[in-house]
Formats: sequence, structure tokens, C-alpha cells
Amino acid sequence: MYVEPGIHVAGHILTSFQLLITGALLLCAAAILMGYRRDLQATLRHSAVTDRLAEDLGRIANALERIASQPADAALREAGRKSAATTATPAEKVAEVEPASEEAHRVAYSIFGR
Repeated sequence: MYVEPGIHVAGHILTSFQLLITGALLLCAAAILMGYRRDLQATLRHSAVTDRLAEDLGRIANALERIASQPADAALREAGRKSAATTATPAEKVAEVEPASEEAHRVAYSIFGR
């Protein structure tokens, strides 16, 4: 059985060499266009709005880092409680059971500082 070389596209036969040359030409055209676009870069100027935006994004990033480290903080607190429980006297154990004050459960400020 004879198999014709190439791929049939719209009634024409394209060989692998033709496909290779077409791909190389497309890559060259893409490289030229990317080089041309490099000259058309936009810059962000300093202003009160961009400074405020950078400050707010910094606060958001700090809050996310604080949230991400909470499981590690909880594990450290639990380990501290276990070690304190083994060395604590009975009077200290009773004091530990008392509920925490409201000041310990404050809600952090929002990014708007309200």
C-alpha cells in the first residue's frame, strides 16, 4: 500500500519540508514583532494615586503574610501551652482556663484605616 507523503490541506499536499519552512517564517515574524513592541513600553509615573496604591498593596501583602503564618503561630502556641502545662502548678492551671480579655480579640484595621 502506497502512502502519499505530506498532509492534505484544502486540496493541496503539503510536505514536511514546506511545513518546516512555514513554521520558521512564522517564528521569524513573531520575533520581529516582539522586537518592535519592545520600543512601545509604557512607564508609570509617580503621583499621589500610585503612591497610595503602592501603600495599600503593601498593607494587603503584610496582612496576607500574617494570615499565612497563623497555622505556624498556632502550633507554636500549642507547644508552649503543653510545655507550660507540664511545669505549671495547680494554681497556674486554673488561671490558664479563664477566658481571654476582649482586648486580645481585636479586629485589625481595614486598608482604609477605619
